[in-house]
Amino acid sequence: MELSSGFRLLSATGAFAMEPATPGGGSRGRLCYSGSANGFVLDIEVDASSGGYRAVCRSDSERFAMGEAEHESRCVDRDDLCRGVAAWLDALTADCFSDIEGQARRMGTKHGKIAYFAYNTHLKSVPVVFVHGGPGGESNPERARRMMLYNPVYCYDQLGCGLSDPIPDLSEWTAEDYAGELEQFIEGIGAEKVVLVGASWGAGLCALYAERCGCGRIAAMVLPSPFLSSAKWAGDQMRLLRRLPRRAYAEMMRCLRDGDFGERYTEARAEMFKRYLFSKPENAEIAEASAREDEGEVYSALWGPNDLVCTGTLKDFDAAKDLWKINVPVLFMCGDSDQVTVPTLASYQRAVEGSRLAVIPHAGHVLAFEQFDLYRGSIQAFLAANGI
Repeated sequence: MELSSGFRLLSATGAFAMEPATPGGGSRGRLCYSGSANGFVLDIEVDASSGGYRAVCRSDSERFAMGEAEHESRCVDRDDLCRGVAAWLDALTADCFSDIEGQARRMGTKHGKIAYFAYNTHLKSVPVVFVHGGPGGESNPERARRMMLYNPVYCYDQLGCGLSDPIPDLSEWTAEDYAGELEQFIEGIGAEKVVLVGASWGAGLCALYAERCGCGRIAAMVLPSPFLSSAKWAGDQMRLLRRLPRRAYAEMMRCLRDGDFGERYTEARAEMFKRYLFSKPENAEIAEASAREDEGEVYSALWGPNDLVCTGTLKDFDAAKDLWKINVPVLFMCGDSDQVTVPTLASYQRAVEGSRLAVIPHAGHVLAFEQFDLYRGSIQAFLAANGI
């Protein structure tokens, strides 16, 4: 079996740069490699003739209580070796990352401390910063790890969200405040340039940051299911609403007319969610549960009491008008049944010279949930194509 002098091993546990190590006892025909990531040290010894290998993983005792574990198996080539060891690592270390609050770090900003999560910070490549949706959502550190990027990876909870501090005065809070927070976060991690991945509302925040600060510190942008304009978003929702069964459409219009956002509105909202937030039939129960969730005070203050009409501080939000100013590589993404319709996404893509567009099949607005492998693969391919 042929192995290079070193190789990358990507897993949800971390990105390991496996470098040659001295074989134990100087035994012939055995290849030894070692690497570390996120508090774990990985050693692999491979028998080049038979493909048999032994992997040993040790954890940082100050961060994790896992200790040391061993794994033995066989492989046919380097890719098979990496797949086998990655699967073992991820099953082995799953419990180590289950304490989300324990993983969180804190960063001070102008208006309060935000919680953030960082992985693969030992790497020297361009960091990728995930900016969550909402407004009022929260980051997804488990998904960030599962992206298996050979880059430092960061995600953070916007103020008033997740584990971050409350917003001091929500009545005065605006999108500009959140853009300033993103600016402070990028400065705080000390990166010369970053890749911004902003989903839904997070995309609008990334575009607003680019408008406010320019693209000098942006290496590239990935904008899945982008909310870039309140007017365009509302227009898409009304067009999708008209595609609902007649009874659901009539009920939703009545609720909007009467300002009735009770049980009947929730039932009609569930019909929307089962088609355009989630699109797969097997996710119908999740869609119905989502329709019953309270969006929270941040969403209500910035957007309003319902999904279709904006009455909050984002009423005149429009980051789409300045897309033409973006001069870095951009990947626009949406699901084929997204709340951001394909024609709207195509209009955004045309506004940014040289940008790319990916439409993910069998996916609604939460395309990373419904089609994670395609979501991850599209982003990995985009970064690779741009040498990131």
